Amino acid sequence: MDKIVYSISEVAKLLDISRSYAYQMVRDETLPVLTLGRRKVVPKIQLEEWIQKNTYMK
Repeated sequence: MDKIVYSISEVAKLLDISRSYAYQMVRDETLPVLTLGRRKVVPKIQLEEWIQKNTYMK
């Protein structure tokens, strides 16, 4: 079964950024986040949409 949500640490690895910067993006509400109890996760589909929306070409 494929994952439908990623942890913040997994997102940091996928985006090749530091874990602390990924958490900063969550605090700044830059990344799309779903709260499950006390846990914050990033839905895979919304992450893919966020990447497409925030990618630009010259």
